[in-house]
Amino acid sequence: MPLTKEERQALRLARREQLLDAGLETFAAEGYRGTTGTKIADRAEVNAISVTRYFHDKAELLGEVLRHRDNIVPDALARMAGDDIIESVRHLADLASTLLDHPSLMRFETVVGGESIVEGGEPFEHFQAHLQAVRQVLSDRLREAKEAGAVRADTDPDFTAAEVVAFMHGAQTQWLFSPGTVDLQGLYRHYFNQLAERLAPAQAPQS
Repeated sequence: MPLTKEERQALRLARREQLLDAGLETFAAEGYRGTTGTKIADRAEVNAISVTRYFHDKAELLGEVLRHRDNIVPDALARMAGDDIIESVRHLADLASTLLDHPSLMRFETVVGGESIVEGGEPFEHFQAHLQAVRQVLSDRLREAKEAGAVRADTDPDFTAAEVVAFMHGAQTQWLFSPGTVDLQGLYRHYFNQLAERLAPAQAPQS
């Protein structure tokens, strides 16, 4: 029995998802320069024609992989949406376990993001915009909490937001170089617990 239109569409979407997953893994392992359609096809266990059927060229494929990554990458911003800002900061430590489940996400950001600083173009603009958005959301959330008295009055929202992003990228890079000796989960727990304590407003003395 021939497939229905809906079944064919589902198969096309599944194959495209398969190629995007393989593309992310290949770009993470080989970098943009070292990646070819054949390598992506081999990783996806399909023929090379399948890649060109869905994507015109490598640049278009990378653009789609960047957007695909944003759909699966752990969202630090969502963890800052809770009412209790101090607990939200502590929960940012949970990102480490998710990253360890998907190490290619860390490698992709480090390898392709690093290449984009030299190459420019859409990847550079994408990573630049993403980092700016993360810093902005963190800064805005901290500024709101500061105005509400939920964090210390001397908190610098912009500086703290940049510090959080710098820590996460630095910790991930250290783990990529020495995964056997760097405890990513431990680093995240230690840093975000200390940050939460540093941000918490002083308790009023009891009478």
